[in-house]
Amino acid sequence: MPEFTAVPQLHPAAPANEEFGRLGDIAAWLAAAQDAEHAAPVARARAIVFAGAHGIAQPSTDGAAIGPYDEEDQARWKDNLTTAAQRAEVGLDIIDCSPSAAIDSSPAMSPEDLEHHVTLGMQAADREVDSGADLLITSDVGIGSETVAAAVLGRITYTEPVAILGTRTGGGVTDDMWKARVSVVRDAMFRARNLEGWEVVQTIGSPSLAALIGFIAQATARRTPVLIDGPLAATAAVLAERSAPGVKGWLRAGSSSPEPAYALALKELGLTPLLELDLRAGHPLGALAALPLVRLAAELA
Repeated sequence: MPEFTAVPQLHPAAPANEEFGRLGDIAAWLAAAQDAEHAAPVARARAIVFAGAHGIAQPSTDGAAIGPYDEEDQARWKDNLTTAAQRAEVGLDIIDCSPSAAIDSSPAMSPEDLEHHVTLGMQAADREVDSGADLLITSDVGIGSETVAAAVLGRITYTEPVAILGTRTGGGVTDDMWKARVSVVRDAMFRARNLEGWEVVQTIGSPSLAALIGFIAQATARRTPVLIDGPLAATAAVLAERSAPGVKGWLRAGSSSPEPAYALALKELGLTPLLELDLRAGHPLGALAALPLVRLAAELA
C-alpha cells in the first residue's frame, strides 16, 4: 500500500470569536489551516466526488433489494451535483472508480485494485492542491455506498449490524429492503471478522472508499482543509485518521444524514455537521450547500 505522509496537527491560530457562534469556530478553523491570525477568504474551492458501482446494489438471487434507487437516480444525482456546484461557484470533478463486487459473498476488490484506488485518490488531491485549491470538498455518489460504509464502520468499531443501520424505513425503504441491508452487513462483517486494517477495506469496502481514504489523507497532509459529506466519506475519514493521525483536525462535515453509520463516524472524528439537512442520498449536496457558510465565516473574520 502507498504510505501516507505525516499529517501536521492543526491547532487554532487564535480563539474563536464567540460573538459569531459556530461561524466563529469555522473562521478559527480556516485561520489555523491557513497558518494565519485571521482567516482569508476562500479563493479556490474544488469538489472532488468519487463515483462507484456496488455489487450489493443488485437484487440478490431471491429478488431482495437493499434500497429503492436505480441507475436513473444515480444519473439524476450527478446532474444535481453539477447544478449545485454551479450555484456554489465551485469547480466539480466526478472521478469514476471500478465496480465493487458484492461484499456479502466476495472480496470487494483485489489487493492491486485497492492500491490503485488509494493512489488514484492521493493523485487527485495532489493535482488539486498543486492547481491552487485552498478548500476541498469530497464525497461519493453510488447506489449502496451507505451500506458499504455501515459494514466497514460496523466492523472496525465492533458495532452490531442492526445498531449500525438503525431501524429506519421510509423514504422509499421498505421493511424487506431494510432486512436485505441487515443481511448484507451481517454477512460482510462476518466475512471480515478476523481481518484488520487494509484487509477490511479490500474485503468489504469498495474502490470509491479506497480512493476517498487516499484523497483525504493526502489533502490534509498537504495542509488543505476538507469538507466531507455522507457516510462513505466519513468512514474514509475515520480510516484515514487511523492511518495518519491528525487528519480529523483538517476536516469539517457538510450536513447531517439519517444513517446511523454517518453519525457514528462523525462522533469518532469529533465533528458536528455544519447544516442539518438529513440527506438520504446525493450526499455531496450537503457540503456544497455548506460552502457559502464557510465563505461567510471567512469574510466575517
